Amino acid sequence: MGLSFLTPALLAGVGLVAIPVILHLIMRRKPVPREFPALRFLRERAVSNRRRLRISHLLLLLLRMAALVVLAVALARPTLRSAGWLGAGEGPVAAVLVFDTSPRMELRQANRTRLQEAGTLARALFAKLPPTSQVAVIDTAGGPVSFAPTVAAAVARVDRLAVATAVQTLPAAMQEGYRLLETVPGQRHEMFVFTDCSQGAWEGRTATELVKAHADTSVLWIDVGARASQNFALESLDMSTDQPTAGGTLGITVGTKRVGPDANRPVAVELLGADGRYARRAVKPVAWKEGQEGQVEFELNGLEPGVRQGRVVLDGSDDMEADNARYFTVEVGMPAKILIAAPAPAADTGRFLFQAIAPAALRKAGKGRFDATLVDLARLDATPWDGYQGIVLVDPPPLDDRTLDLLWQWVAGGRGLVVWLGPRAADANRFNSEAAIKLLGGRIVRVWRSPGEDNFIAPANLDHPILSPFRRVGDAVPWQDFPVQRLWEFLPNDVAPGAVGQEARDVDSAVAVASYRNGLPAILEHRVGQGTVVTVTTPVSQAAGDPDAWNTLATGFEPWPFVILANETLLHAVDTTDDRNIVAGMAAVLHLPRRDVATALVSTPGGDDFPAAVDQRRGTVTVTATQTPGNYSVRSGGEAGTPARGFSANLAAEAIDTRRLADESLAAALGDGYKLARNEAELVRDVKLERVGAELSGWFIVLAALAMAGDWIVANRFYTPRDGAPATLVSPRSDDSRDQAVSGAATGAAMPPPLPADAGSGGRA
Repeated sequence: MGLSFLTPALLAGVGLVAIPVILHLIMRRKPVPREFPALRFLRERAVSNRRRLRISHLLLLLLRMAALVVLAVALARPTLRSAGWLGAGEGPVAAVLVFDTSPRMELRQANRTRLQEAGTLARALFAKLPPTSQVAVIDTAGGPVSFAPTVAAAVARVDRLAVATAVQTLPAAMQEGYRLLETVPGQRHEMFVFTDCSQGAWEGRTATELVKAHADTSVLWIDVGARASQNFALESLDMSTDQPTAGGTLGITVGTKRVGPDANRPVAVELLGADGRYARRAVKPVAWKEGQEGQVEFELNGLEPGVRQGRVVLDGSDDMEADNARYFTVEVGMPAKILIAAPAPAADTGRFLFQAIAPAALRKAGKGRFDATLVDLARLDATPWDGYQGIVLVDPPPLDDRTLDLLWQWVAGGRGLVVWLGPRAADANRFNSEAAIKLLGGRIVRVWRSPGEDNFIAPANLDHPILSPFRRVGDAVPWQDFPVQRLWEFLPNDVAPGAVGQEARDVDSAVAVASYRNGLPAILEHRVGQGTVVTVTTPVSQAAGDPDAWNTLATGFEPWPFVILANETLLHAVDTTDDRNIVAGMAAVLHLPRRDVATALVSTPGGDDFPAAVDQRRGTVTVTATQTPGNYSVRSGGEAGTPARGFSANLAAEAIDTRRLADESLAAALGDGYKLARNEAELVRDVKLERVGAELSGWFIVLAALAMAGDWIVANRFYTPRDGAPATLVSPRSDDSRDQAVSGAATGAAMPPPLPADAGSGGRA
């Protein structure tokens, strides 16, 4: 139990009690002295009247002082918390409602989405909040964070919530709510989190530490997850390449997942036509098994050159539409022309790489990715480079500065260079010219020898585009079967001697993509202008029987990892690194065929168009408004008919993962002792002893009114003349008689009439 004041500053009004005291002191009536016969009984009566008058004045003074004190306390708005029937009312609170609005919340159960269910429970919760509470609504789609002006405005904000790609996690949204609550000191803080308790929302995330750090805020988790839904999900989409050649085959693999009983439902591939409509190219029946993941594979042939967009769709509908389609964009073109320069005899030193990127069978069928030409490295300067999109240097010796400068300018124009370093680099001092360091983004240091089979390529992750194709086999890549006994230790510019601090970060440097088991860089990438240089620190130019061979990457048993690596390094080097397939919400960077325009026109999946600024120096456009999944097109001239680029945005896997967390995982995510409400009856906000109470201003107003009424009654009782009393009284000469006159006037007592001047003894007019 405790008494507090909402506006304690107004308690200063208690000082006004001095006013009646001052008024009583300065406004006392001074009687007019009049002489009349001094009668003994009148003197005795005066003493009695004087005593009663003093008591009456004191009572009246106390009533007036009490009225002012009670009125000042009433204006200070006293609140009594948890005190029986007086504490049955509830004081205002500061409340934050946090909503998960990710695409998972589109899941239906009983013909209601999870977001609609959250809205219904939120409205029931609003009815339990005091009308004067401060309420804020925060969702994972982002946006301004502030308290609503009224509870009704907060209800309207909830009604406007819509499913959208999340820009922040639920813990991040909660952190925003805590920061907002800190701006409202002195009030009870409450937070209500609406979640579907799914793996997509909480897998790998936790709010435990966040809740502990704000223990003074009451948190109630509101579970709106579905427990009896049925759903067909297309979880992922992988392509064999996003740059297929004309006449080649595009492989598409789609991951599937079923929630509910076994069922049959077909899946189809559709391509977007020039008229903006999707045309079906293939359909496959799929047997969906309850709780099991599967794959559906398609092969598309006969794709015409240019940017081609499509989607894989589920035939029919289910309880969640967000995971019923996956989108893709590819750029179909002629095989890229590649120049392979190898030491003499080039047919021997360059054949492994030549066969890896341009197999004879694919060349004859016209389906190869690359149109490769093999030349002697000594004839590199004499060979025209125009028309080639990429150059591969196999085990190059130290090159002269003129050739290196020409290569730098050629790559900076938007082309690709792959360098496989080998024994012909010979001497680091000779090889590390300024032009070579500028081109490669670093320098070679020494040949590192690892006898035996304990060293091999060991990528730490497969996130880089060069390594991402290995995801299909994951840990099954047998790199250990292709040991590397020798390699060049390569030192990027940013870690070179003399480069420290900010200087090291600003220097033009290569970046390691993959390393060997011993930790030294195996593959490095260096951006040069608009182009890319990829360096591999061990060669593929030596025969299998060579006793001095540095590795067995190309000569080991079934060296398919080398074939993929050779193709992907070259593809990455000659690619313009357009973001053709991204996760919704991420920025997409596209290279445009025209640099003489200031803006490009972006068309969204919904049919809306908006301009985007063009970086004319780099010839790129960056699109950030990609929250809506689907296919986007970009025209560099801003008009129809100009060369177009495009990209596809797909929802992240976690955005559509509705699988419910196990109870133990949920406890780890939400914290020990978490309170979970699943329906309106369970929306118990907290123990009310700490935050409920009654505001006593009304009671004090009533007391002030009673005090003022008592003042009026007492004043009239003391000062109103009695019936028959004369209007003017004659005061006796003596002080006692004067007091008696005052007393008589105050009490209304009858006084004798004045005596004539000659009456009695001692009389005086």
